[in-house]
Amino acid sequence: MVDHSDAEPKRSPYASDPCAVYFSEMGPLYIPCSLLSEEMKEAADFRDDDSSHPLTELWLDDITLDVGHVIIHYLVTGTYQCLQQQEEGKKEEDDDDEKDFSAEFATAIRVYVATGDSLPLPALREMAREEIVRVGEWLSLPDLIKVMEEAALSFKAYPGIATYVESRLLSYSQFAAKNSVKAHVDKTLAALGAPDTLSQVILRSVLLSKASEDRQQEEPTYQPAWGYTGLELRPTKRAMERAEMISLRNAEAASDEREIRQLQKIKVRNYGKLSINDQQRLRALEDNAEKRAEEVASEGEQNAQRWNACEWPAPGEDVDPYEPAPVFSRASSEVPEPKDSERQEQGDILTYEDRRLTAQFTPGSSQGSSEDEVVYGW
Repeated sequence: MVDHSDAEPKRSPYASDPCAVYFSEMGPLYIPCSLLSEEMKEAADFRDDDSSHPLTELWLDDITLDVGHVIIHYLVTGTYQCLQQQEEGKKEEDDDDEKDFSAEFATAIRVYVATGDSLPLPALREMAREEIVRVGEWLSLPDLIKVMEEAALSFKAYPGIATYVESRLLSYSQFAAKNSVKAHVDKTLAALGAPDTLSQVILRSVLLSKASEDRQQEEPTYQPAWGYTGLELRPTKRAMERAEMISLRNAEAASDEREIRQLQKIKVRNYGKLSINDQQRLRALEDNAEKRAEEVASEGEQNAQRWNACEWPAPGEDVDPYEPAPVFSRASSEVPEPKDSERQEQGDILTYEDRRLTAQFTPGSSQGSSEDEVVYGW
């Protein structure tokens, strides 16, 4: 490696023979042999051809070519530089920025790993750490999680990376709690979209807990609470069923919308005319869209009934028989007083339970008595 101090070299490092460096069997990238340290030669497959061809070769099969550029540039200049991402067609400017930051962040992660495992370059590793922190500030949480999943690192082997991710998550959580920026959380949820990995499911769950009630109400995991304007967690089985129903309804709506647009294009091309079959199909699709809208409106009415209900279930609502009765979260002054007959029934139940528990823990009592046996209807 070249000496980057202010001292002038006695001999130019660029006078030595070139070395062809291959990364993951790609390349080569060329560098004067004098800039390669002995540690690098030992860590890689170094081939020195003393025959008629003076070119030497260095093979680093565990390092990608984009990381290789960072390493070669550092060995020559002592600075950090990564390659720009190759453009893939025309994209939106914001999308380009996000992809650029994600690519730079992923490269910095790989440089950090390579300089700790394959190559003993502590100064470059420190630069990579600084680059992770700098570029990572421009990444949203969904983009950060996506890059880390694609990196597929062992966090136990790289505690610094694990701590960075934890720090980002905790900082976001504290910021959201301190500033009550539910709109920002809602925006992050929208950027995350439908999760397709376990990490994204966990991140989405954390974000949902801090989202606005309007955003939470759109999710199958929440439902209107009983007797007051608010939300509560939906029973797990019903949440699963609702998620499947919403997914199917959205998929049908998207498919019907595409078909409606196609039929409308045909109608425009034919100067406002459609065949009888196409007219019938368009009418059926529009009827389906109207029914879906009515279904959503009906769900809104049921939500309002839940908020205003003092009895369970609310009128007109179908309830899973396995769903437990709700625990009212209203203030004690708002909960209706039980009638005298209800008080008597509750007292009888408590008296019976006291007798059963007393008999159960009294020496010599029989626990197998059919009189006190409770049968659960599973």
